[in-house]
Amino acid sequence: MKIFCATMIHESNSFSPIPTSLANFRESVLYRPSAGEGRQHLGEVLADIDHLRLMRSRGHEAVVGLIANAEPSAPINLADYQVLREEILGNLQRALPVDAVFLFLHGAQMAQGIADGDCESDLIARVREIVGVRIPIAVELDLHCNVGAATVEQADAVLACLEYPHIDFEARAHLAVDILERAASGASKPYTVMRRVPMLGHFPTTREPMKSFVESLRQREKREKSAGILAISLCHGFTSGDTANTGAGVLVVADGERAYAEAVAGEVAREFWDLREMSRPLRPSPHDAVKHALAAANGPVVIADATDNPGGGAAGDSTHLLRELLAQKVENATLAMIWDPLAAQLATKAGAGNHIALRLGGKTGPASGLPLDVEATVLAVNPQATQKAQGGVFPLGMTVAVQVEGVQVVINSIRQQTFSPECFSSIGIDPRAQRILVVKSSQHFFETFSPFASEIIYADGPQDVPVDHRSYPYRKVPRPIWPRDDIPFDAFGTTWN
Repeated sequence: MKIFCATMIHESNSFSPIPTSLANFRESVLYRPSAGEGRQHLGEVLADIDHLRLMRSRGHEAVVGLIANAEPSAPINLADYQVLREEILGNLQRALPVDAVFLFLHGAQMAQGIADGDCESDLIARVREIVGVRIPIAVELDLHCNVGAATVEQADAVLACLEYPHIDFEARAHLAVDILERAASGASKPYTVMRRVPMLGHFPTTREPMKSFVESLRQREKREKSAGILAISLCHGFTSGDTANTGAGVLVVADGERAYAEAVAGEVAREFWDLREMSRPLRPSPHDAVKHALAAANGPVVIADATDNPGGGAAGDSTHLLRELLAQKVENATLAMIWDPLAAQLATKAGAGNHIALRLGGKTGPASGLPLDVEATVLAVNPQATQKAQGGVFPLGMTVAVQVEGVQVVINSIRQQTFSPECFSSIGIDPRAQRILVVKSSQHFFETFSPFASEIIYADGPQDVPVDHRSYPYRKVPRPIWPRDDIPFDAFGTTWN
């Protein structure tokens, strides 16, 4: 088969202080075939998926259109979103005729001036206009998706990864291609149903009860295949996106009786709802997190600075935990990373081994806290530091390590969350030798840090990425919704209690 493939990934945070344009994508990954831009990214693994490798491994011809990925930030401006959208549509027009379309999208991308900010629904509807009703379209999403009705209506198969951290993107892509193959051959007519779940939450699949729930969904997919159930996915929702689609849900891809698929979606939705209490924020303050880490018998203790996670749209330059490490006079601690290009530039000019007065962090908004004025020793400079993340290698930009009293601080120039211990080792710091490691990430760090961490603490703090969803200034999120509203209540045609 000839399959058209394209990727557009941006997790849009309505409350982020970081604006979004094409420059954000160029800083990470941007391949535009029509302009000849970013050719080096064509064969690159993106979120564990390489379109060429995936399709060729199954004996298909891949025509690869746009590949675009940017760090989470505010909704993109309309003009630059249109550049990305028209690139995909133009790539598709030139590829015709095709037997199928595979789109890897985020599911929570927003653009100014687009209805409900819903980029995925806008794009998929336009792809459908081009290929017509007979060509199957499969869409894979990040599980932190806020899925619009048009996405489900216009695509034949919509499914999401099941794991958080997202370690199963490739496996779910193969499932999507399985569905495309049967649809393109005429062996099936897949469709997708969605059941919304009125809750906002944070659901890591590395701990119970989510761990067992996800495994039960995998087993149910296998059991229900004979009944025409092809894929079952959970939408955790992206709670920093303030939209009419924000919230949790269940996606079921089926080929057969719609009433049965709706029933399965309803059952899974109720089971997901019953796990809601696991997401209540029980996180210590920065003061208590550091105090708890100091009391641990062995290191390294990892403290996740989850509310300043660039991977959710936060700036990554907050000083709250660093201030607390210094106040409690912690020794043998390291923090990665504070996004501060100016501080990195000044430290680079000073050079390794030299002392410098530095105004560090706290530059992008109130949630970042006040800048810290410190006396620092420059430990190391790496002009081209990188980290591995979800199957790819991503630049951190000019990166420096400085010593501030008993704390080593990694300062980077290209905004990213801390996925990998390479954020430390690429600048000459051995993370396993530290007493305390602070990482700016909500959960994706878990895959690579948990094998050697003696303990993991998720800290609270002022927020660009919500922990307590009752305190956020939502204006568009549908109500009633848990935990902002008391249960029981009626929503989406069901009583939730």
